[in-house]
Amino acid sequence: MIILLFSLFLSSCIVVKKYPKNRPYLIKNTIEVKGGKFTTNEKAALKTRLNAQLADSSRVKVVDKYFIRHVYTKPPAYDSAATNQSARNMQASMLHLGYYHSVVTYTVDTAKAGSQQRVTVHYTVDVGPPTLIDSVSYIMRKPDLQLLADQNLENSMLKKDIPVTKVAVVGEMSRLVDIYRNNGYYKLSTEEIKVRGDTSTAALTTISDDIFEQLRLLAEAQKAKDSPKIRLAVVLNQPKDSSKIRKYYIGNIYILPDYLPGDSLNDPTLTTVRAKGKGKQSCDTCSVNYILKFHKRLFRTGFVLRNMYIRKGDLYNQDNYFQTLSSFTKAGLWQSVNIQVIEPRDSSDKLDLAVQLIPGKKFGFEAALEASYSATSNSNNATAASAGNLLGISGNVSILNRNVHREGIRMTNAIRAGVELNLRQDSSNRKNIINSNELTYANSIIIPRFIYPFTALNSKRNITSETFFNTNLSYIKRFGLFDLQSVSFSQGVDWTKKAINPKRPSRHWLWKPINFEFSRLYNKTTAFDSTLAANPFLRYSFNTALVAGLGIGSLRYSFIHVNPKSPNRQYTFTANFEESGLILGFTPLLKKYMRNYVKADVEYVFSATPKAQNRKSEWVTRVFAGVGVPIRKDTTLPFFKQYFGGGSNSMRAWPVRGIGRGSQPLAPYGNNSSFNDRTGDIQLEANIEYRYPIATLIPNSLVLKGALFADVGNVWNFKNSKGNGQVDSAQFKFKNLYKELGVALGTGFRLDFNYFVLRFDVAFRVKRPDVGDNSGWQFPNITFNNLFKRGVQIPDPANPGQTKSDDRYRKWRYENFNFTIGISYPF
Repeated sequence: MIILLFSLFLSSCIVVKKYPKNRPYLIKNTIEVKGGKFTTNEKAALKTRLNAQLADSSRVKVVDKYFIRHVYTKPPAYDSAATNQSARNMQASMLHLGYYHSVVTYTVDTAKAGSQQRVTVHYTVDVGPPTLIDSVSYIMRKPDLQLLADQNLENSMLKKDIPVTKVAVVGEMSRLVDIYRNNGYYKLSTEEIKVRGDTSTAALTTISDDIFEQLRLLAEAQKAKDSPKIRLAVVLNQPKDSSKIRKYYIGNIYILPDYLPGDSLNDPTLTTVRAKGKGKQSCDTCSVNYILKFHKRLFRTGFVLRNMYIRKGDLYNQDNYFQTLSSFTKAGLWQSVNIQVIEPRDSSDKLDLAVQLIPGKKFGFEAALEASYSATSNSNNATAASAGNLLGISGNVSILNRNVHREGIRMTNAIRAGVELNLRQDSSNRKNIINSNELTYANSIIIPRFIYPFTALNSKRNITSETFFNTNLSYIKRFGLFDLQSVSFSQGVDWTKKAINPKRPSRHWLWKPINFEFSRLYNKTTAFDSTLAANPFLRYSFNTALVAGLGIGSLRYSFIHVNPKSPNRQYTFTANFEESGLILGFTPLLKKYMRNYVKADVEYVFSATPKAQNRKSEWVTRVFAGVGVPIRKDTTLPFFKQYFGGGSNSMRAWPVRGIGRGSQPLAPYGNNSSFNDRTGDIQLEANIEYRYPIATLIPNSLVLKGALFADVGNVWNFKNSKGNGQVDSAQFKFKNLYKELGVALGTGFRLDFNYFVLRFDVAFRVKRPDVGDNSGWQFPNITFNNLFKRGVQIPDPANPGQTKSDDRYRKWRYENFNFTIGISYPF
């Protein structure tokens, strides 16, 4: 009986829509791989490759819902010809991988479900032994080409005793072409290079009367059958056009920095400037390296030439050609970049180049409006630090000048204004509906090169290099608490360096040797002073403070890596280091407000998508660890440098700055005088999120997606802020780590507009660090009333005949639940 019920349950999980009537239809394909020495990942990748070889009439589309419900829409009618074609495609695919003796067979099973006939096709791929390379020889028939091939043999993609695959053969042909084009052979292509093969089984061509010799040869033939090998020769086919194997040198280089379609090099209205260039652009034996022709002098000559990696008289080099294109494109000043190659009539071995640059807009304007909502606190009093349900609205306006001083220097001026509204106020006090407001001005100047003294960082491996200056001024008013003015300035460099190993990712560096931030806290209210008195540790965090780093300052290192063997997997690593006061902390003038600390954090994000072609879901995991160590007289980091959890991007079951520190208890619900912002010197956090598509609302424009997620983490202080031997529940202790970790479980919806994502997340606290019982583990009582019902009026025992508000549901939401709205993905 149990087995019957289980079978009925499984069958109910399969839903078939719009299937062919009165005809067998295909509902499933399975692929089994036999033989071969594959790792688990390699076998999974092979099955994905084989699945892609299914003929169109053999493809089944299925959508999984709620993990157990499988919906098949318009399954194809079973076609034996399509099955045969799929088997042949799989065999051809194995051939490209070097398995010349693979055999693909299949079986067809038909099962009845009522009036339906469901067909399952099971493919069996017996891969057989791979054909290995016995030897590789290069026959280029031209001394220069032969020498270049021999000098680069260690980078060959065809090596002895590895399988001979289509990817390796095509890759080796392309590799040789790249080498030749980087050495002047501009016209040579893969059409002139062929790879030929010959089997190395001597028993098939040798006849002997000696019986023992016959047995030896037969044994060799059997061995060759089990381990087949092939000899390869990479050959240059002599082309009919001799110019294809001729070396070319760079002749005249024309640069048109404000090119308009239709412009001619012979146009007399264009202004002409002849330049020799400096450094890498200069040719000592050439009087003129570059000829600039323009309508208006929009760009300085020196700036234009710094993007040139080609110079007159050099052999044609394909890498330099593409690097020049890339350099002009990355400058962000031209909407179109092209280099036209011209063969002059008076020379058979030279190439003239015309660099055609169509300018883009000099100025850019951006404006944005953001909103966030959080049920963060409990207070009915407008003088509380974080009162009621908060709605934040902010606007940003920025103006970008892309070509300051005609040097490609980018300068951005931005203004941000925001207000945080308290949506739930006491009926007797409606004046302070505004909880806080903010006004910020930011200026950024980016020079597209290193300037002195950073020129020492110049390297041929640098893909990009910039020098920047950032200035920020801000004013924040927390009504009923304090005012805060901040000014910051930083100077540094930002560059990306190509890895030595081409299989490794490029590394990105951001270094701010000068980093200055000053925050002035004033207009503190009596309520805020009372909060500081009740929570002594806040005195170290919330005060006037100066952060000044010189020398080391701030350093950031990051890279993004996509596994070439598993392109569906990607990981990102970021590390930051920051110091303040290590050098300037001894300066008498700055000593009064100087905050002394070192701070470091690392973040690792890993994402993986299923290998099946019809799945668009994704698993994403993130691990973050940050530690700030106050030094000398300081007890904590300044509050604007501390870590915090909660909000739409971190520990989503808590509001922004709502979790921690350590096991510090939440402010009691209804307490209208408690400052509930939680920040700390240490943060540990881990997240995992499963993202999946739900429905396409507007084709190619809007997709509804869902997510299931879990967040684990908390924040702590590094030092004991209480002193006198008292136990500080906010201080990090390794023995208390497990007890003080918070755990959140949640779900959400995402509206993916292609160019941005709007998120709605709901999360519950299943482990609270502020609860001692059961190490904080709990399962919230999730009911409709707890989630949505407002306060109700109940009889007041203290005042017979009167009622009072019962906020049990609001209190439950305050202690167990959080709803957030966010822009883009959290990580």
